[in-house]
Amino acid sequence: MSLKFCPKCGNKLEPDTTFCPGCGVDLKSRTEVSKTAVDKEEGEYAELLPRIIALFIDGIIIGIISSSLSVAILVSWIPFNIFDPFGGLWFVSFPFNWVIGFLYSWLFETYNNGQTVGKIVLNLRTVDEKTLGPASPSNYAINNLLKPSGLIILDFIIGVMKNSGDPKNRYRIMQNVSETVVITTK
Repeated sequence: MSLKFCPKCGNKLEPDTTFCPGCGVDLKSRTEVSKTAVDKEEGEYAELLPRIIALFIDGIIIGIISSSLSVAILVSWIPFNIFDPFGGLWFVSFPFNWVIGFLYSWLFETYNNGQTVGKIVLNLRTVDEKTLGPASPSNYAINNLLKPSGLIILDFIIGVMKNSGDPKNRYRIMQNVSETVVITTK
């Protein structure tokens, strides 16, 4: 693995350069350290039950946040009807609740080392399937597209049928698309 820019001075480097022509820093030891750091990332693939419990914990948190915000924002402009006490709130609030759930999952995983609150409690982490390191924000976004909706059930059923016997324990089809896996942390 070669560096494109010097980590000390920022000078552009030629491929497989061992010393920076600008500041003279030794780059060979720098690239060898980064290779071993990637190899040290290990984890055991998570089982199904802890993942479901983590999803349940996150679902409770998302439900509390989105319900509170839905009532605070949406109820004030929907007229109250005694025969329909929620005034059609369920139809109006579904997209709003999906956005809250998506942002919760995506932002937590992107900025919290692949962990939501439920995953922190159960020592789980979503990572890139090739390096077992943090995935890119776009991969986390793809992975979380169906999580806040009822379509996660369909995602799970198709994923289990497609991935039965998968050594990486990918139970959801969106994990295949986003190239992520869930591992246990110590």
